[in-house]
Amino acid sequence: MPYKAALTRNFLRQLKKLPENVKNRVLKAVDELICNPFLGVRLRGELGGRWRWRVGKYRIIYRIDQTSKLVIFLDVDLRKKIYE
Repeated sequence: MPYKAALTRNFLRQLKKLPENVKNRVLKAVDELICNPFLGVRLRGELGGRWRWRVGKYRIIYRIDQTSKLVIFLDVDLRKKIYE
């Protein structure tokens, strides 16, 4: 059973700034991650508890709430900016 998606205000704000072709790829990745959120890579250190998914030069940062079957999309940006 697929998870539900929750897009944070920050995620939506960053999504609007992306070029149209990247935006479409990110939205496609969101659909994939709703079906299987464990496809991503679990982050460690300060970002522990979060996951990342690569879309070209961009990264999607998200959290998984298994109890409510929810994938919370937190941020999307260029790799060099996302971890700052």
